[in-house]
Amino acid sequence: MPTLSRRRLLALALAPLAAGGCRNGFPTIFGYQMGAGALYDENVTTVYVPTFQNRAFQTTPYRGFEVDITQEVIREIGRVTPFRVTSDVTKADTELLGVVMLIEKRVMNVTQQNSVREGELQVSVDVVWRDLCTGEILSSPRKNQLPTGITLPNPNDPPVPFDPNAPPPAPVAVAPSLVPQRIVAFGRYLPELGETNASAMGTVQRRLAVQIVSMMEKQW
Repeated sequence: MPTLSRRRLLALALAPLAAGGCRNGFPTIFGYQMGAGALYDENVTTVYVPTFQNRAFQTTPYRGFEVDITQEVIREIGRVTPFRVTSDVTKADTELLGVVMLIEKRVMNVTQQNSVREGELQVSVDVVWRDLCTGEILSSPRKNQLPTGITLPNPNDPPVPFDPNAPPPAPVAVAPSLVPQRIVAFGRYLPELGETNASAMGTVQRRLAVQIVSMMEKQW
């Protein structure tokens, strides 16, 4: 009799529970959706990710950091989300913009010879994810929603004549602005254990990518 792996046994055990049906192509168990469709907006299919900008002070070890973090974010989107990254902005539903604001290297501990024993790399990135069709800021929707009952003025409306007896006009809402989300990640390096600036940069890039893609999950 052939042996079954633990993964195969788990699949066989969950098969009767998943027989309740599928919704939008994703299996459901007791009415709860499984897979990436439960975490991400199903109305979004494509994402345009241009190369991040870099406004931080750049030194030789960290030049080109914005290119590496962009590639890491694209790989993370393809790994855990149902979205498809496109290079054509005219065919994209949404756009993910990022700006590297700070790259800081800190020395946490030194040896008796005054060489680095423990260091830390901190990188801060401002991210905006927006809908290209409606202009809605998906990365911070609560901060950009207009109050109820307040509408933006139409610039094409004719001017209203002055009347001193007229009541004061209704409050005018301010158009939503691009409010970026600040993402911060840390990466340590211990030269005595073989860790270097390169390993710390790789750790920071992976952590930033995970946080940025987690920010793209739909609101609960």
